[in-house]
Amino acid sequence: MSIKEILYRSIMIYFILVTCITAGIAILGTAFDPDARFGYSAFASPFIFAALGVIPNLLMYSSKELSDKQIILRKIIQFAVIEVEVVGLCIMSPVIHTEKVEVITGVIISVFVIFILANLISIMNNYFSAKQLTKELMQFQKNIK
Repeated sequence: MSIKEILYRSIMIYFILVTCITAGIAILGTAFDPDARFGYSAFASPFIFAALGVIPNLLMYSSKELSDKQIILRKIIQFAVIEVEVVGLCIMSPVIHTEKVEVITGVIISVFVIFILANLISIMNNYFSAKQLTKELMQFQKNIK
C-alpha cells in the first residue's frame, strides 16, 4: 500500500471508528453508569479515541506487498496497541470506574467488537469498490470492441 492509500484508508476508518465508539460509549455508559452526566467536553472523547485507533493503522504501511501471514501479524499487533492505548486512557480517566472488573472487561470487549466492525466495514467497502471498478472496466472493454 502506498502512503496515499494508507491516508485515505485511515480517514475512512477514523469516521467509522467515531460512529462505533459513540455507540459503544452509549451502550457501556447505560449499562455501567446510567446516572452519570457530563459536560460538552465529553463529546470530544469519541474523536480522541478514534484518533488513537487510527494511529496504529500506520503499522499496515509497507512499500511492498504483504503476505497473508504478515497482514495477520500486523493486525494482531495493531489490535494489541489499540487495546493498550484505550485501556490505559480509561485507567487514567477519573470519570471511568476502572476499579470495577466488569467495566474494564466491557471496555476490552467493546474495543474488540469495534475493531472487528471497523475492519469488516472497510473490507466490505473495498469489495464493493473493486466490484464497481470491475464492472466499469468490463463496460469500457465492451465499448472498445
